[in-house]
Amino acid sequence: MSHYYFGDGRAVTLEEIGHLREIAEQYAYADGAQGSFRRLSGQISDAARENGAGKLYVPFNNTYQFGDVAFSHGRGTVSGSFLGTVEYHDDMLRITGESNFEFTDEFADPLDMNFEPGGIPYHISGTWRASFSAEVLRDRRNSIYFDPRK
Repeated sequence: MSHYYFGDGRAVTLEEIGHLREIAEQYAYADGAQGSFRRLSGQISDAARENGAGKLYVPFNNTYQFGDVAFSHGRGTVSGSFLGTVEYHDDMLRITGESNFEFTDEFADPLDMNFEPGGIPYHISGTWRASFSAEVLRDRRNSIYFDPRK
């Protein structure tokens, strides 16, 4: 709140305000469902099955609730991409690579009054990376995790 009233609208980073780790962990493991890392690993695996061996690029973008980390975050957007390789190994696919993540948010209207009561909105951003490695069955229907409704 202090930055809202006295920061002149200067953008801040998650690292600068000490919330990078908490935001990354909230996104990865406690986003209100099964955790984004679990869903993202499924998306990467499905893309690998569809594209086959070679280079693999999987973009992602969604908005999540981060208010549990700090009031100032509320809903923020995490976007990014996975870039890696896929290799065939018998009935398996070996997937390796790295995901780059970017958090963006605007701190504005802290009292939910549809106007700015004397402060100046400011941008909050952050980036992080995570390695990814998995071996998955080439045919998803053979997996014990296969859900035929999807």
